[in-house]
Amino acid sequence: MKTAPRFLAACIAAAACSLPLLAGCGKSAPTHFYSLSAPPPKTAEAPAGPCLSLGIGPVDFPAYLDRSQIVTRLGQNQMHLADFEQWIEPLRENFQRALTDNLAALVCAKPLVTYPWPAGGHPDRQVVIQVASFDGSLGQEAWLKASWSVLDADGKSLTWRTAEYREAAAGPDYAALAAAQSRLVEKFAKDVAESLRAQ
Repeated sequence: MKTAPRFLAACIAAAACSLPLLAGCGKSAPTHFYSLSAPPPKTAEAPAGPCLSLGIGPVDFPAYLDRSQIVTRLGQNQMHLADFEQWIEPLRENFQRALTDNLAALVCAKPLVTYPWPAGGHPDRQVVIQVASFDGSLGQEAWLKASWSVLDADGKSLTWRTAEYREAAAGPDYAALAAAQSRLVEKFAKDVAESLRAQ
């Protein structure tokens, strides 16, 4: 009969020892969220005309970027998904808006809309974009590979181009990588604006 109290005491001691472990299991690392940004608007004179209505999209993104986690490269054939470093919204939508913000300062577009268009309207010029890659390596560089086509109001292709961009990250963390990716969008916007002006 003396065995029961000893067994009960042992169980209580084991439970007490496990409490710190259980408390530790309830904590997790905080999640950090990031967004692409465009340069602040300049107060200089407006972009030169002619002013046509311009639509951006559709923007096609590769499936590997269709996730909230930031994707980085560990090598030529290895990728990493950061569980606690995430985009604040779908990256395709963030990319499209950042590109539109950049273009607003580079071309005269009235109005400048994103796909899908507002009901009852179709822009004079449309930029259709296919992104092949948009990622990078922490502490090293970010890169973007994309193709785009400028269409007229009837859907006829006026030009088609493809380009690849690289931008050094100014720091070792995810914030520096997101900033480098934002600069990539700025570079891309300048080439898109050039192709629009050529028409």
